[in-house]
Amino acid sequence: MTSSMNTFSLSSCDWIGFDLDHTLIRYRLFELHTLIYQSMCQYLIDFHQYNSHLLEIPYDDYFGVKGLIYDSLYGNLIQLNSKGVVHTALHGVQKRLSSKDIQEIYPHALEDIEEDTSKRFLCIFTYFEHSISYIIANLVDLIDENNVYEKSSNKNIDNEKKYNFFLSDLFNGFDYLFNDFNRGNYFSSIEKNPEKFIYQRSDVRQWLEKLRENKKRLFLATNSRLDYTNLLTSYAFGEDWQNLFDMIIVDCKKPSFFSNSTKRIFHRITDDNNLIPVTNDEIIKNFQKNYIYSWGNSDDLQIIMNQISGKESIVIYFGDHIKSDINALKRHTNWLAGVVIEELEFDVLPTVIHTSTHQLATKNELYTKGNPSKYFSSFFTSPMDSMIFHSEETNETQFEQTKPDAVLPNLSSYWYTYITKHAHLSLSCLSVLANDFDLNHEFQQDHSVFLH
Repeated sequence: MTSSMNTFSLSSCDWIGFDLDHTLIRYRLFELHTLIYQSMCQYLIDFHQYNSHLLEIPYDDYFGVKGLIYDSLYGNLIQLNSKGVVHTALHGVQKRLSSKDIQEIYPHALEDIEEDTSKRFLCIFTYFEHSISYIIANLVDLIDENNVYEKSSNKNIDNEKKYNFFLSDLFNGFDYLFNDFNRGNYFSSIEKNPEKFIYQRSDVRQWLEKLRENKKRLFLATNSRLDYTNLLTSYAFGEDWQNLFDMIIVDCKKPSFFSNSTKRIFHRITDDNNLIPVTNDEIIKNFQKNYIYSWGNSDDLQIIMNQISGKESIVIYFGDHIKSDINALKRHTNWLAGVVIEELEFDVLPTVIHTSTHQLATKNELYTKGNPSKYFSSFFTSPMDSMIFHSEETNETQFEQTKPDAVLPNLSSYWYTYITKHAHLSLSCLSVLANDFDLNHEFQQDHSVFLH
């Protein structure tokens, strides 16, 4: 059983699973972010009469950072330290809140903010949402200027939902742009010019082939639809990409795929793109036919893997979404959790905290790296100028400004702590494993290992 292992290696795993986007597929980030930014701005203008000035504002690739949290009550983009205390807040693009203002608005720690059900907070987890933080900041500025809609529009802002109303338009925009292959210009742009937006991954393909040569079973489990999956993988791995996997599951609807809150059965996708419900026994019986499936759940998948392997299978799954992939997987399965975080290539890790868990691999020069933000702190750290001190007499948290000191460690961020809690293995890119580690390399399970 996975839970009883103190160390693990890929050679000890029976099944190795992968998410698609930002895991198997590596995007050219600036091009991806710019495409999503422009597509969403165009959608807001065309369908909701937003100010066309939005499209005149070029995308700033140095603005956002993964893991920003939008507070729709006050219109602030915020960052948290490891305890959930707000250390940075930006209102609009340029207005940075002072420590005093932050204390007044956020006097208490925002613990478990990723589980917020009030819909006040929006966590920006992935690179698909990354550029939306810049749209949000610009919209807040336009709202404050009372200039968010076109002059010809008869729409008015509801002051009770001043910084909240546009979120539904953004959500509808995501649905419009990403849930229909024939709608909007996102899919068509990538289809016309895939080399502009994604990398070919010959090294990862060779690694997948090596894993299969070593009798490892490989599976793909992605929320992406089959048409988009086929577009990306055909360019990145070749037209025969399906032969790299023992099982392919699309539209699997994580995180509920792992939590089984809605226990969906597997469906086989037919050649004419229809869905046929299938039982576990049918999947096992037709295993060699390389059918592609949708929906399903991890409990049934574990049963299927055990039957095919003839034993209780040890499973590791790699994904990029720290909540929908890693948190859900860790909470609801006994699989090992591997998270792909490209920030490990260019962002700042805590300099003292957890240094024993870092393992430096050879730098990978195959890819253009992302950019750190000029407006926010690292994804991994909290700034030294907002260090927290506890009063022993009052047992209350006090805030004190301190000057940066090379002796003082950077405080770890909320998301860094979150990752170390839920992930067994963190790496910047699958190419790190493909090029720098033997299959028999032993990783410690009781703490996260960070591979740069």
